[in-house]
Amino acid sequence: MIPGWKEELEEEYLQLMREAAIASPGDLAARIGVSECCAVYWLTELARAGRIRILAVEPVKDGDVPCDQQSFVTCQRRVTCPAMVTEAGSLAESV
Repeated sequence: MIPGWKEELEEEYLQLMREAAIASPGDLAARIGVSECCAVYWLTELARAGRIRILAVEPVKDGDVPCDQQSFVTCQRRVTCPAMVTEAGSLAESV
């Protein structure tokens, strides 16, 4: 990987959040061109680092899988997403 890529990607998320003030992971994912799972991964990393706050969450409706295999496969920037999707539709961090 190129040095500084993580910081550059995090700054891209932060800039979009500054512009939008409040946005859902799906909204940010669409604007950046990544899967919702990938956006959730990076937003979680930013929250752990104390750079953003997660103000709300919602349960996933039965049968609705925001982190499905297809969205990961079609993600335009999946090489920058350490999150992988298992066959059951849950997130697994790649090693």
